[in-house]
Amino acid sequence: MHQDTFWDYRAGMFHKNMGMRIDLFYAGEAVARRVRSAYVDREARKGKGPSDHAPVVVDLD
Repeated sequence: MHQDTFWDYRAGMFHKNMGMRIDLFYAGEAVARRVRSAYVDREARKGKGPSDHAPVVVDLD
């Protein structure tokens, strides 16, 4: 599933869901086996003092 992590401020791209996926995580096999979930926190992008990026969150066991 494709999820964007960056949105240009011009023309309301975030609200139109027209962004780019430019942030990602690399992990070796040992760490990859520990991944339990991963997601883009779009809500953090909407917060006070918003950014043009949304954080990628990776939960490890």
